[in-house]
Amino acid sequence: MIMSMDQAHCVGAGNLDARYLELDPRPVDVLAIGSQLAYGSVGLNAAVPVYEAAGLRCAAVPTTILSVLPHYPSMHRADLSTDWLWEVLHDLDLSGALRRLRTISVGYLALPEHAAVIAEWSRSRTGSPVDSPFVLDPTLGDVDLGFYNDPNVAAALRRWLLPMATGLTPNLFELALLSECPLSSLTRLEDVTAAARSLMTPQMQWIAVTGLRRTTVGNDSSRVGRIGELIITHDTTRILSRPVVPAAPAGVGDTFTASLISRLLSGHDLSQAVDAAAEYTAHQICREDRPTDSGVSRVETSCRRWTDT
Repeated sequence: MIMSMDQAHCVGAGNLDARYLELDPRPVDVLAIGSQLAYGSVGLNAAVPVYEAAGLRCAAVPTTILSVLPHYPSMHRADLSTDWLWEVLHDLDLSGALRRLRTISVGYLALPEHAAVIAEWSRSRTGSPVDSPFVLDPTLGDVDLGFYNDPNVAAALRRWLLPMATGLTPNLFELALLSECPLSSLTRLEDVTAAARSLMTPQMQWIAVTGLRRTTVGNDSSRVGRIGELIITHDTTRILSRPVVPAAPAGVGDTFTASLISRLLSGHDLSQAVDAAAEYTAHQICREDRPTDSGVSRVETSCRRWTDT
């Protein structure tokens, strides 16, 4: 049985301040919206532990709930409705938990309509598009697997959430979708840079394009076999890179974005935050308790610290 907030007040609570019932009454630092699994390390499952390790209180709002990753023999999911999403965000506001909100992070959206709900809810709070930094991790797909969700989510992100985002962390596949550039055209650094800059809005402060490999990072032979981030602001362009980690577990983007936000909230500047987030993510990939990819052995040098190139 699911009760509304008003109904819940009638169940023996009297006039008790609900905050006294919270084991951890700290207000929320980060509101994270994305996918949630019963078992797995993607989406909110990957992000929340990163925030907690940084001492940040995170409110996690799922847009879909999965039993396990789709790669297992059996998987079941339930996409949350737009009404449910709106009501949860509204309830969080009324609870006072968001009174000191420092960042909103949006990842996987199961439905295109989720984007409109988030945008309208944000406007309903203050009458303006954003009152907190808003980081969009446009979880749409990747070069190897294609789309993760409804392809129409990309257009919804462009319409509703890109105009209000202050930070953006797309991979190359997602950059192509958001910029409406053919993926095949993003083979040179200048093309990737131009596509990213086409997404800069007055609200947008920075874009970090992730997972750039080989010729997308540069044409000189010294960068072959490297992977990196392209960092764009209104005034600067910078690349960070490191040796390729010979593994590609799910949840890497979620981990990177959560780590990046955690560093920014702790006072790092953008380049320091991207560098630290990339190092942390590489370390997580190279953990000894992770199985190696089938037929691929882990290379010790692949976990070295990221460096400027």
